Amino acid sequence: MLGAQSITYNLKDSFIVYWAGIYAGFITPGRLGEFLKAVYLMSDKSITLSKGMSSVLIDRVFDLYFLIILGLIGIWKFDILGKLSNTSVLLLLIFISSPLLILNKQLMGKIIGLIYKFVIKKKAQIRDKIDERFEDFYNGINQLITFKLIFSALLTCLSYSVFFIQCYLLAIAMGISINLITITLFMAISNLISFIPISIAGLGTRDATLIYLFSLIGLKPELAVSYAFLVFITFFVCGGLMGAVAWWMKPIKFENGQ
Repeated sequence: MLGAQSITYNLKDSFIVYWAGIYAGFITPGRLGEFLKAVYLMSDKSITLSKGMSSVLIDRVFDLYFLIILGLIGIWKFDILGKLSNTSVLLLLIFISSPLLILNKQLMGKIIGLIYKFVIKKKAQIRDKIDERFEDFYNGINQLITFKLIFSALLTCLSYSVFFIQCYLLAIAMGISINLITITLFMAISNLISFIPISIAGLGTRDATLIYLFSLIGLKPELAVSYAFLVFITFFVCGGLMGAVAWWMKPIKFENGQ
């Protein structure tokens, strides 16, 4: 993605920044801390934060919509939608559509216009700065909309496939009678719920979601809680430790005054 934006970033630094972002995501609600990667780009490559945010946002959109596709398959397969209230369905649709709204330049331009009208009003200096950052962000988005994105999408599919296989192996290690497809759909739904910024590292929301999902196939709540805890230790604690090391190896430096 950075290559499509003509940003040169070596493999070693990319790997370290990726894990530092993972760590920040683990300790913030909804994994919002992963946008720290844009701060690294601003610091290391003297680009605006807005342009850095564009590549990070597209990466998160890939993750989100991959999980949404699998999650919707799971919702259909286990007839979950019919058990949800109208309010829950409406909130789900808003959650699914909101990232695409952010990528719509015309819509966001109108929202910025409303902010100008009711909040900023006549402060021309602030308006000019917002306009500049707005253009930087969407120019960055336009640079990313190429056929190279297909390769990025395939890498997203591959990484999540490895994750789901690992989740399946954890279930087998616990003696849980569940097949790969079912655990894939369950974990897609639980990970999707964890994107909602109401808890740290999905604690609580993941447990509650898995308790409900496991009940659909006759598995006890305590088994779901144990499995959720093992997932947390394996992926979030271990991954967080790797990310903390990456953060220690490459702290953020603000040398360009941005």
